[in-house]
Amino acid sequence: MAEINIQGLKREISKQYSAKFKKKLASKIIADVEKVKKQMLAEFDNHSVTQDIEAGPNASNIAGGGSLFGLIGFNSGDDPIQRLRAFLIKTLKVKINNISGKDVEFSFTVDIPTKEELDSLAPLPWAAGRSWIDEVERGVSGLGRFLVKQSPASRSGNAIQVDGQVRSSSMSGRPYITKIIANMIKNLTSTLEVK
Repeated sequence: MAEINIQGLKREISKQYSAKFKKKLASKIIADVEKVKKQMLAEFDNHSVTQDIEAGPNASNIAGGGSLFGLIGFNSGDDPIQRLRAFLIKTLKVKINNISGKDVEFSFTVDIPTKEELDSLAPLPWAAGRSWIDEVERGVSGLGRFLVKQSPASRSGNAIQVDGQVRSSSMSGRPYITKIIANMIKNLTSTLEVK
């Protein structure tokens, strides 16, 4: 009669089940992070600041006329949003660090973009060391001296800053990247939370 090594059989089944389970779980985590990434990119693309800047220098999307693109002082032909979008796509990712065949455990890391990294990709065209993201979130200065006028002196081609006050409007801050990152972290936390 043949004998069956029950302990060996149990170890083998556990080993196979464990590896399959962990691979399935790893796939689920990767899919969940990708889902959150899509939500974050949709929030970024649909945000009014993103849309106002992407509308370019010819848009009229600030009080009294003119564009946010021109008020910030981007050069005509600049695409400041694409640089941020590319970084967001590249940065948010998950890495499975360890899938052991012996234990039913593994670890993973999620790399997320930071506000500081995004600020470094968003320099103000006229102020070294400052970020246009910060300006938008605090309130872009200079709206009172912003004159919509085609001029060779204009970076954007359609507006210039003048010495005197030409409008009484001011631009208050708008939550932007800080809010998008906070929402992404909240969504990651709730999506990856063990229930």
